[in-house]
Formats: sequence, structure tokens, C-alpha cells
Amino acid sequence: MIDIIDPHLHVWQLTAGHYHWLRSGHPPIWPDKDLLQQDYLPGAIQLQEPFRVVGAVAIEAGFDNAQPERELAWLKAQHWPCAWRGVAFLDCSASLAEVEHKLAALQPFQPAGVRHIFEGADEALLHSPQLDTIAGWLEQQQLLLEIQCDLSNPVNASRIWQLAERHPGLRLVLNHAGLVQPSNIQRWQQQLGPLAKRPNIAMKLSGWEMAHAGQQSFFDANWLQQVLEVALQHLPTKQLMLASNFPLCLWQGSYQQLWQHYFDTCQQLGLNHRDWQQLSQFSARDWYALA
Repeated sequence: MIDIIDPHLHVWQLTAGHYHWLRSGHPPIWPDKDLLQQDYLPGAIQLQEPFRVVGAVAIEAGFDNAQPERELAWLKAQHWPCAWRGVAFLDCSASLAEVEHKLAALQPFQPAGVRHIFEGADEALLHSPQLDTIAGWLEQQQLLLEIQCDLSNPVNASRIWQLAERHPGLRLVLNHAGLVQPSNIQRWQQQLGPLAKRPNIAMKLSGWEMAHAGQQSFFDANWLQQVLEVALQHLPTKQLMLASNFPLCLWQGSYQQLWQHYFDTCQQLGLNHRDWQQLSQFSARDWYALA
């Protein structure tokens, strides 16, 4: 069996939480959003031989952004077929007093970390002085910070490097390969070298379907190979993780097909078994402290 730890997936039950982003007419406006408008519970996280999911990281899905601890409580009440950790939403735009209060409310549920999506208008929050204070609190509480932003922007990359340097005990995990696109891959590549020098920065390789703005499309194996090859040129495997973004990945095929694409691509790149295990299991285990 080939064991997998998936460090970026989502589960939800539409009648249990808010999930405003999943509702029709709410942003993001995706043409094939209806694929997501059904329940996806932990039991759906299944692979067939030779693969086996032995661990998962459930990333917040907007269950209740005003009280993010409610999503952790809901996740804890679910039946999981594997070991798991949760990553909660944290509103980094709130007042520092409110952020401190929300972090205290999260602590009893022992999340692995928190996430704020620093895209669009929220990109400015990545550069706010307030984030330094929040980063210090996360470092003290041993919570990692998930960062979703355009890494091809050198200002963003510099800020991430700065946070990593100022807070060496804070783990920073970049979502969805830093939103790399064919149009920005050269600028994206230029940012990887400096980030590789900070051992508290990791990147999850996922989110390929996002480039098609929520449209069902074919999986581009050549694009995956190009991105993975460049990432491996700059970052050690211990700072890289293959991930799914389930169930959004279903826009491009089944969960099984995605992990087969990953395995085949690593074979084509000539990676040895240890490197494959690092990318598909060990890095996620270590960054998210999964038993």
C-alpha cells in the first residue's frame, strides 16, 4: 500500500454551517459551483489500492467565520477514517483584542493552525503591522499560519520572508503553490530561492483547478510536472507537500485520479521512493504534527 497524508482538503455539511461562499449568487461566482453544493463528509476521503489515506488536514471552509471554534467542534464530532488535524479561520482584519479573544476560543480544540486568505482587498492585511503582532501570538501558541496569496508578487514574497525571519518559531505554509499560473511562473520562480533559506516556510502543491475559475476542465499533467520540477529545484522536499484541495479538485477528475497523477509525475521526474514519501506523506506529518 502507498500511504498518503493529504494536508489540504475541505469537508462540510450544508445544513450545519453558514458556508456563504458555497451559496449561489455569493462570491466567488463560479460557473460550476453546483458541483460543490452538496455535503462532503470525512467518509468521502477514500482512495483505492494501491493508495491509502492515513492522514488529513481539514482546512476551514467558512462554517462560521464569526465563531471559528464552531467549525472545529463540528469537525471533531465527525467520523474520520484516518488521523486528522484542523486549521481554523482567523480574521486578521479584526481588532487585536478580538483576534486575541478568538485565538483563546480556538485553543481548547487544539487546531494545527489558522488561515486567512490574503487575496484581493485582503492582500493589504498581509503587509499590515498588526500581522506582526498576530504572528508573535501564533508563534507563542505553536499554531502555524496558512497564507494564501500571489507569491509571484515580490512584495508579498518579501513580506513572507520577513515574517519567517522575525518569528523563527512560527511555521508559515503557503497554500496552492503560491497561486502560480502560466502567466506568472517566471516571477513566481524568482521568489522561491530566498524563501527556501527559511526552514519555517513550506509550500503545498495543490489548487490546480483554481486556474480555471471554477469550471470543470481537464487536468493538465504537463503543467503539474512543470511546477513540481521548478519547486524541487529551489525547495527541499521537506518544505514541499502534495495536496488535493478536495472537493474542489473534483472539477478536474476524481480524488483517485489526482493522486495517481501525482505518483506518475514523480516517477517521470525520476524521484526516488524516499522523495515521493516525503512529498506525499512525511512533510505533511511533520508540519502538522500528525500521529
